[in-house]
Amino acid sequence: MEILQLPDMEWRAFDALVPADPEKSLRLATLGPRGTSSEYVAQSMSRILRDRGPLQIVLEDTYEACMEALSEGRVDLALVAHAYQKINAFYMNPRLEPAIVFRGHTPEYGLATRSDFEFREEMLFKETIVSHPAPVPLLRYHFDRAVQVDTSNSTSQAACDVADGRYDIAITNEQAVRQHNLKFVYKFSRIPMTWTVFSRRADR
Repeated sequence: MEILQLPDMEWRAFDALVPADPEKSLRLATLGPRGTSSEYVAQSMSRILRDRGPLQIVLEDTYEACMEALSEGRVDLALVAHAYQKINAFYMNPRLEPAIVFRGHTPEYGLATRSDFEFREEMLFKETIVSHPAPVPLLRYHFDRAVQVDTSNSTSQAACDVADGRYDIAITNEQAVRQHNLKFVYKFSRIPMTWTVFSRRADR
């Protein structure tokens, strides 16, 4: 499966934004901590751009922190998933502009618990599940009963909350499952997502 799909027009935009220069390092901010789908897509970007020079991925606690770092010049670009509910604020920021838009699949998503946790499906309707807000609708499409959810800053943080025992079940992705030594007890799928890479406006 192709992870990133950039139309020709977006490739041309990327050529203008990231000219080939093996001596120049670009800093790309996106949502952390390690194990997020945002980091996964950023790493895919880094691989396809390796002939243009190194791409340093900077992980921030929130997308807002990414945009602050971009506005202040501490990073050169910022990557945001279109599933993020507050992305409109970034488009409205007069100091920023969308540089490219592309399609990129996330890692596989699912419900995860600690490797030694005895999971039973009825727990889904009795316990609170932790998740980033964006993938919460998966529950509605896969289960026919209401599920109680608490939210976290990222899918990776949700996995960390389960690994640390604050919750027993998380919606998270396969990257975070491996990183935090969890196990999937129910798998959804990869999510075909669109993304925006923001840059600072040249006239600001």
